[in-house]
Amino acid sequence: MAKIFLSTPPWLYFHTLQVLFPNLPPLGLQIIGGVLKKEGHDVFIFDEQDLPPLSKELLSAIEEFKPDIIGFSISEIASATVLVRQASFLKNRFPEAKYIVGGHAPTFFPNLFLGEKKPFDAIVLYEGEETIARIVQALLSDSLNEDVPGAAWADGSGRIIYSRKKKIIPDLNKMPYPYIEGSLKKSNFNEGFFACIESSRGCPFNCSFCSIPGFYGNKPRYKTKERIISEIEYLRKFGVAEFAFIDDSFATNVNLAKSVFREMLRRQIYMVFGVQIRADIVARNCDLVELGKRVGLSMAIVGFEGYTENVHEKSGKGNSAEINWKASRVLRENGVAVYGTHIFGSPGTSWKDNFCTFFKGRLNSDIFRMTIFTPVPGSSSFDKLKKNGRLNTSNPADFYEGKYVIDDEKNPFLLQAVYFGLLALHYLLPDTLVKIFARNNFIRKFMQRAYKGAFIFVFGKLKEFFSFVSLKT
Repeated sequence: MAKIFLSTPPWLYFHTLQVLFPNLPPLGLQIIGGVLKKEGHDVFIFDEQDLPPLSKELLSAIEEFKPDIIGFSISEIASATVLVRQASFLKNRFPEAKYIVGGHAPTFFPNLFLGEKKPFDAIVLYEGEETIARIVQALLSDSLNEDVPGAAWADGSGRIIYSRKKKIIPDLNKMPYPYIEGSLKKSNFNEGFFACIESSRGCPFNCSFCSIPGFYGNKPRYKTKERIISEIEYLRKFGVAEFAFIDDSFATNVNLAKSVFREMLRRQIYMVFGVQIRADIVARNCDLVELGKRVGLSMAIVGFEGYTENVHEKSGKGNSAEINWKASRVLRENGVAVYGTHIFGSPGTSWKDNFCTFFKGRLNSDIFRMTIFTPVPGSSSFDKLKKNGRLNTSNPADFYEGKYVIDDEKNPFLLQAVYFGLLALHYLLPDTLVKIFARNNFIRKFMQRAYKGAFIFVFGKLKEFFSFVSLKT
């Protein structure tokens, strides 16, 4: 039996989503923790999402737990540099431990984590449920080799070596329940805790900016209705009062989603919850929203992206302005708060497209979010742009959705200036300000968090700028 310490990356100023969703537990680590607990290991999950790098809390937790293995999960490539620095410090301070990392960023960019002067002993590639136990065993016995599935590591010369079998697809219905003890956070609107559930993995759509098909595959895999309901009941035993379906695209199997809602209704399970869902699924299935509302659906995160044909064509999502408007109307008519996400500055789009996205997106969303088009590692747009040499930076920290990283006819500094100017305008306009006093609990709470996140981001950018100036002088 080994002692395994699992952690999220530390908080950085551009992690505005973590300000908006501060109570999201680290489900990925909880799932891996459940697998390792089943194998007999002692697991400690540390959530560092709201703590600065190398916090006293992190160091104290490691010193007290005395782990054999320290592992991190990281999705955003923008956090890679800071995480590597942190892990390097930890390796110097706790040299007896082995260090592993998994998630989107290391899977697609192993060179950032492995090699000369890099701290990690191995990467867990893709989904780790079927491979993590074998990798842990191999690390502890210093026997990592190409027959151990789902791993990457560096040899003595710094060359990266891969398992013969890089990817094993887990059966979602046979996985142990997530190990949630000690890593749940308080709910927003009830007494109790908040948790996350996934009902599926993979996506049948091919949005140009998305890495989900590249990581999980483009053939969705679904949990059964019985498994989903049993997980909800399991969470309730631990005092969970609210949850979120964190599928990257909930209800791609509409009939399954409806059957889950009907079963919740039959069992009289009413819990406040949210989903992330496509606009076209909402627009075509009004009854799905109506049924969801009856069992607690309170907020929907919807990727509207934009409101012109050009934006939709470049995103490859298959939406339209009409679909976006209808989806928002259906949700609002059922009392579901609309968290609308949008893309600014997609390659090939015009200023007219972008201004249309801003002004119409604000009207079509209760909580409006707009980010600069950032090609995510593992997405088709990233692969194409990198192959054609059209990325204007190789610095991982630049890929944080607030910087234009594409080398094309657009002036990146002008585009960024307009983007941040529009966001400042958004937060100053009266129709945005009044939402911090909205009667709808979700809208009020999330708008208050949005202002907090905007303030922290601006302060962080100013601190970064003055630090850079002082270094130059």
